[in-house]
Amino acid sequence: MQNNELVSLLLEPLGLSDDAILYPLSGGAINCSFYLNDDSKEFMVKRFQGEQSLGIDRQERFELQLQLAKKRLAPKPIYLSTEKGVYVEEWIKQHRSQLLLFFDELHINSLASALTRIHKAKIKTSRVNLPREWHQYLTTLPNPPSYLVEEVTQATEKWIEITETTQEDEVFCHNDLSWAHLCIPTKIILDWEYAGIGNRYFDILSCAKVNGLNTQQHDFLLSAYAKLNNIPINKVYDACSQQASFLELTYRLWYEAVGIEP
Repeated sequence: MQNNELVSLLLEPLGLSDDAILYPLSGGAINCSFYLNDDSKEFMVKRFQGEQSLGIDRQERFELQLQLAKKRLAPKPIYLSTEKGVYVEEWIKQHRSQLLLFFDELHINSLASALTRIHKAKIKTSRVNLPREWHQYLTTLPNPPSYLVEEVTQATEKWIEITETTQEDEVFCHNDLSWAHLCIPTKIILDWEYAGIGNRYFDILSCAKVNGLNTQQHDFLLSAYAKLNNIPINKVYDACSQQASFLELTYRLWYEAVGIEP
């Protein structure tokens, strides 16, 4: 879909004038993002890609973000066309935090604080089912190697076993909290595609991974989170260690499914 076609699609549902202008935004591994301006009206527009590979229920995500917007955790969703793969939400001033060349203690504390806010939010939504995601990603591969199928089978058994004994660690999670998803100082958080009820330590590890934290920064994130949530640091390390293999498998399969290099 060309940009002018996208604007035409949104003219009626958003009440746009013929002077509306669409500006492409950088960032995003798969989806295309745009800033839409029409005089005093401002919107964030997304055109989704790789829907078959990811298996995301966009209507369910739209309804989730309505909940999050009411709690001032996310921008208000405005429009969704599942048929066209187009989504629109309110534009947040100072929309994205500046990309960092290096994470210092201040920035890592901000990530830990954002994780804490998310984990303490009382949100009604579906539970993250990692084995279902793994199998969804596998189905997108023409001929998945037998070793990978076996790895998913073993990981599924391990995940079920561990999940039964760690239910106290299940909270609302973002699962893709990069620095670019934080809007400072509004405290609004972006991109909730992979959010759901899940293991808090998986979410912490995912945050460390998507931000490319080194070992020292990774350890500081765990320590900062432990302090903010009054959890013994040994508990945080042990629980993260338990979730590490699930995280690596999830990301590896995701990259395979969408067909891009890590």
